[in-house]
Amino acid sequence: MLVYLIGASGVGKDSLLDAVRKRRPDLLVAHRYITRPSGVGEDSVALSPAEFDARRARGLFCLDWVAHGLHYGVGIEVEAWLAAGVTVLLNGSRRELAAARARFGERLKPVVVTAPPEVLRERLARRGRESDDQIEARLARHAEVEAELERCHPALDRVDNGGSLDESVRALEAIIASRL
Repeated sequence: MLVYLIGASGVGKDSLLDAVRKRRPDLLVAHRYITRPSGVGEDSVALSPAEFDARRARGLFCLDWVAHGLHYGVGIEVEAWLAAGVTVLLNGSRRELAAARARFGERLKPVVVTAPPEVLRERLARRGRESDDQIEARLARHAEVEAELERCHPALDRVDNGGSLDESVRALEAIIASRL
């Protein structure tokens, strides 16, 4: 099963994945390939745009997308892990949900990670990547994303990551256990 976490920037998907990794070594957390240096708590491999394009041209990504001016890719190793019967968790993209469903079919388990706007604002400010105006734009986008997900995918499981990380991990573990 591929647990495909989606949600707005700042909801804590990477923190949630890092906590699950520490608590559940039987689950694999897939890294992403990104055209920027890896951030704290983020499991990614930094690639130059040229390296990214070369890997994509060779078919080494099972999924790839562009967001916020950056290229993101998921390596084909994820398919090997799934074929070996491993449960894999991934910080995905809601825009790529249809492509992920097409590629992984019944093996895909999308999960929406949410957090209240005031929590998002604090987290985005703390990570220091965006200006105040950019943070407000991200918050507005978050509201749009939440509304779109609710409208288009109301049956998706959700994890509220606005409280304690331990509570969020337990909620995600319960979702995973319900599918195993």
